[in-house]
This record gives sequence, C-alpha cells and structure tokens, in this order.
Amino acid sequence: MRVVRTKALSMIDRGRVDKALSSSLAARTRYAYLSHWKAFEDWAAEGNYAATPATPEIVAAHLAKLAETASASTLRVRRAAIGAAHRAAGFPDPTANEFVKRALGGLVRQIGNVQQQAAALRAEALDRIRSTACLQRSGGRVRRRREGVETSRRRGLVDIAICSVMRDALLRREEAAALTWGDIAEADDGTGRLAVRRSKNDQQGNGAVLFLSRQTMRDLAVIKPPKAEPNHRVFCLSGSQISRRIAAAARAAGLGEGFSGHSPRIGMAQDLAAYGISLPELMQAGRWASSSMPALYIRDQSAARGGVAKYYAALGAGREDSPEKAALALSS
Repeated sequence: MRVVRTKALSMIDRGRVDKALSSSLAARTRYAYLSHWKAFEDWAAEGNYAATPATPEIVAAHLAKLAETASASTLRVRRAAIGAAHRAAGFPDPTANEFVKRALGGLVRQIGNVQQQAAALRAEALDRIRSTACLQRSGGRVRRRREGVETSRRRGLVDIAICSVMRDALLRREEAAALTWGDIAEADDGTGRLAVRRSKNDQQGNGAVLFLSRQTMRDLAVIKPPKAEPNHRVFCLSGSQISRRIAAAARAAGLGEGFSGHSPRIGMAQDLAAYGISLPELMQAGRWASSSMPALYIRDQSAARGGVAKYYAALGAGREDSPEKAALALSS
C-alpha cells in the first residue's frame, strides 16, 4: 500500500471541519463522530498525513491500525465519522471509495475470526481465576519486578469482578469499559440489575437491564471505592485493557492462551446452552440480533443435546449425568 506523506492539517482548517461536522448531525451522533474524528486527526498528525482531505489509502491504513485493538463496530463508526467530516466540509468522501470498502470488509472478517476463536471462559475457568487472581505476579518487561502483596490483591479483585460481571451480563468489552456505578442496582434478595445504556445492536438507545448474581454483586462490592459517584466508571479501563487483563488472568490461572475480552460472553453462552437454555433465550440474554454467532459458539453443546445423542442415551449407551457426557461416550 502506498501512503503519501503530506503536511498535517492546520489549526484553522481543523476548526472549520469541526464546526461543519458539529452543525450537520444530531447531538448524540455529533458527540460520537467528533470523538472518532479527533482520534483519526491525531493519528494523521502523528504520521504527518493529511487528515482533510484524506486519501482512501490513508483511511485504510488508519482502519488497519485501529483493528489491532478495536471491535468491528468501532471500525464502522470511525469510517462513518471520517466520511461525515469530509462531506460536511465540502471535500470528497474517501470512505466511499471501493478500496476503503474492501479493506474494511477484510478487517471485519479478521476481527470476527479472532472472536470466533477466543477461548470460552466457562464457570470452571472462572473458579480457577478466583483462586489465582490475587497471587503475586512479575510485572514489567525490563526488570520483571514482582508485585507487592497489596498491589496483587487489588489487581486480582478487579480481575475477578471483570470476569464475573462480563459473564453474568454477557457483556462486550466496550460495554464493560463504559459501565458506571450508577448502572448497577442491588435488589432486595442480594442479586443485582445492570443497565446497559447502549450497545452496537441497540442503535436506538433503548438500553437493556441484565441480571447479576449475588456472588457477582459481592465481587463488585469489594472493589467499589467508598466515595464512588454514580457517574464514576466501575473498572476505569478501556476495552483493549480489559481484554488484556482477562488474558493475563487466564494465563496466571494455568488456562493457557486464547482468552480475550470476548471469552466471558462465549463462556456464559456455552454454559447456558449446556444447561438447556434455548437459542432464542440465549439470543435475548446476549442481545444478539442474529442467531449466527451464538449458534456458532454453542455448536458443541447443541450437538450433545441433539437427536443422535438422545437416541443413544435412550438405548442406554450414555447413562451419564448429562447429555454432553452421553455424546462424549458415543464419540469414544
């Protein structure tokens, strides 16, 4: 890919673009687009590229860099924001170019493949993390200093809360990063209710209220600061940081590689399917608009509860405690 280096956008030109973009959109969309536009502008200035007008090659290069840490939905919004800024300022829209469209399509598929391959953080994996998260670790790439006891305890308690909250509510990592203390309420029985104000499948902003177990509420209570305000973020981490924390906690627990910010969501989906929750119920719990992704995540559990597994169980070939074990006996 050939990217032409050029002069960075001047402060005057930047102001014109921001003003044009601010005047052309609804308040909610304007706020999101301005944030994404400034992120693109900062990246362009750092690389000495022209942000306005940007070439399709520059936009594609930016999206490829962003894809290293961002979700597919973030890439789509970033592209839309860049296009809106150009159109509002009277410049040709580089994101409408076929080159950018094809690059974005490839990046989205790459991200989807990573999500599909993420290791599932199932209930037994969470138990392992609970028992190891607060152990001291060596940190830093240069001196490999060992954590202090109190530092490791605080870090471990946050890791446990992240995993348990994201599993219970089947949260995406961006949703977990945006979570505030005001989004969580305790019910009379000690369970919790978590409000997701907006997600990628809820463009109208209707929100959702999700269930949290008593144990998860206890996990949150342990890390809640004494003077936490309702608008204070719960984890104070970005989506990519949350993903890295989950991966590190899984490695420390001896679970191996492949865990990410998508793992709690996949793990709970598989646990629900193994318990007998139907695909429509699962879609509702995870707020999936399509059945394709949850169906992919639970294909092993679906096979274990399918017609062939039931047939052999009825014949007595799988007299184990669960349909999954019957299917395992069939395959052995």
